[in-house]
Amino acid sequence: MEPNQPLQCPRCQHRQLWKFGRDPHIGKQKYRCKRRLHQFVPGHYHQRTAPTLYCAKCGSAMHLYSAKDGLQRFRCASFKQKGNNRCTHRTHLLMDGARNFPKLKSPADVEILQGKIDDAFHWNKMKFDKAVVVLVVYYTIVEALPAPRVVRTLWNLHRIRVSHDTVTRWHHKAAFHLSAKTAAIAQIPKKKGRTPRLYADETERQVRGQTRWFWMSCCRKYDLMIGRTLTERRNTKAARDLLSMTQALAPSLAATHLLTDGLASYPAAMDDLDWSDDKHIRYLSFFESPNNNALERKWSNFHDRARPFRGFKSDIGQMAFIEGQVFYHNCLKPSVALGGQVTPYQFLNAPLPKYETPLERIAALLT
Repeated sequence: MEPNQPLQCPRCQHRQLWKFGRDPHIGKQKYRCKRRLHQFVPGHYHQRTAPTLYCAKCGSAMHLYSAKDGLQRFRCASFKQKGNNRCTHRTHLLMDGARNFPKLKSPADVEILQGKIDDAFHWNKMKFDKAVVVLVVYYTIVEALPAPRVVRTLWNLHRIRVSHDTVTRWHHKAAFHLSAKTAAIAQIPKKKGRTPRLYADETERQVRGQTRWFWMSCCRKYDLMIGRTLTERRNTKAARDLLSMTQALAPSLAATHLLTDGLASYPAAMDDLDWSDDKHIRYLSFFESPNNNALERKWSNFHDRARPFRGFKSDIGQMAFIEGQVFYHNCLKPSVALGGQVTPYQFLNAPLPKYETPLERIAALLT
């Protein structure tokens, strides 16, 4: 600007200004416009640039409103509008502008469990026979008994003395071992017509008094539990981990309709995974159709079977319980929704060991 020209706002040319401190980067005097409240340093004006992203739903500009944890989060500029003009669409980019987000392929890849899983049984070094381990796994997974009750049951019925620490360790190893062996062996067939609908939801759990979020997806048509993860926060990354694991374990459902609650993290995660937003169904009420009642009912089963444990002391213990119950539901428990005679894996002709009792099947899978 010219030396003798009076100061004025670069946006509205208003001349009534306040002094507003000094710019922390260049150390020069800042001013603030009394009309538009715009802050500026004379001679250092920033030109506005057009946004490079546009909303896929409404076509409005998208603006950066968060950049942390290696991600840039963009939000539609119409999020403040009223009525039908309001749009809350969000999208994410990595710091380099790419969209190759890390994806989970199995429960062993859950971030909160990295470096903590040990699912190997060293049978030749163990003091107890394999039959004792199978019996303990049956009581902890099928009967959902906590370690102290398993210890008492083994002594009262079989005169076998095992410490509760050993029972807990066997339970953790067996749950992750069985999960790794059976997570991806059941493939949902591709058929002509509409593909089965996916359901996804999250529920709150407690680990040493700290809140954890248990996420799960399931296919109601086959009564099959698919993706599951445990996170410290309920955010878009957690939803993206759940959906990416679901796509990896059930490729035939990778782009099917997804029914969720009103959490905004689900549509944002679908956008990150190039999952069409038209496939997203959001249920509105417990009494309206379509709803998420089928998956909400499964939360009741999890909470009821977890109640005897009276809380979990570690994330590895909480996730081991979850993996054990998913294995029990998919591989051992006859499904009422499928007629009450076969399990979901048997209905899908998964290559499981063909034994009549859960004990024999667990023993065959632990080898």
